[in-house]
Amino acid sequence: MIKDFLIITEEEVKKVVNMKMALPIFREAYRACAKGEMYAAGRIVAPVRGEENCGQWLAAVCTNMPIFGAKFSSVFPGNASKGLPSVLSQISLYSAETGEPLAIIEANWLTAVKTGGSAGIATELMARKDARRLGVIGSGIQAFTQVLAIQEVRGLSELRLFDVSRGRAEAFAEKIKKERNGPYKIIVCTDAEECVSGSDIVCTCTTSRKPVFRTSSLKPGAHINAIGSFTPFMQEIEDETVIKAARIITEHVDGLWEAAGDILIPFNKGLISKEKVAGSVGEALTGSLAARRDDSEITIYESVGSCVLDIAIAAAAYDSVKNG
Repeated sequence: MIKDFLIITEEEVKKVVNMKMALPIFREAYRACAKGEMYAAGRIVAPVRGEENCGQWLAAVCTNMPIFGAKFSSVFPGNASKGLPSVLSQISLYSAETGEPLAIIEANWLTAVKTGGSAGIATELMARKDARRLGVIGSGIQAFTQVLAIQEVRGLSELRLFDVSRGRAEAFAEKIKKERNGPYKIIVCTDAEECVSGSDIVCTCTTSRKPVFRTSSLKPGAHINAIGSFTPFMQEIEDETVIKAARIITEHVDGLWEAAGDILIPFNKGLISKEKVAGSVGEALTGSLAARRDDSEITIYESVGSCVLDIAIAAAAYDSVKNG
């Protein structure tokens, strides 16, 4: 192991990484990915003692950076009842010249910023320009960074929140009050339908294995960020929602067909074809794909994770800690 090898803690990461600095890094990583300068290797998902708990391994290579890297995440939905995060992550960075290890980075915050930031970019591209009301289902760290990112790309007038635990939703509302970038109203909803029916942008940030809202609650022209379904057996949105959507994009299309239960479940039922997924965020960002064609469309950003973004933001954190 090289002498300058670093172990970077969550506390160190939080000192150097925030949403405002991360969004430009993600945009550039998506552009590089669209040009073939960064690419993701395959995903490995291994159930741990059954389907609910699992480990995930991803990797990414950067032809325009001096590093490559890999990420491991354990997904244990039952951890919430134990006072632990349901997703725990670490990123390893390596020299692209010698293959030597450079760093291991605790990556729960990096992962949350990555997921929120990617959805923020998708929202910037896909949501109606006049979208001002955001609805979030879930109250964990992923929900938190969704709000941090989306408030950067749309001038919010209202944030609606729902969680199966009202206490968690109310605590989340208090947390957001300290981080909001404007005087938008925050409403804790009594059910998911109230949250969704009043929202122009909807974010589902749960570890649910069944849909968390009814398609009939969606407004015409709504945009959905479907965040939680990143294994084949998880499903946050109804089959009908997927069928109704005029546009679905994701980080990497191949990765979606390996992991996204929201899409795989209706596909395996024969309800949709692979053509239902239009393409990637990178293609939409570079203009080779229309993210939205009119204001009445229902659009979906289906998030399954991008190790390209993980490695891009991890490299920035590594450089800041090493040189700081």
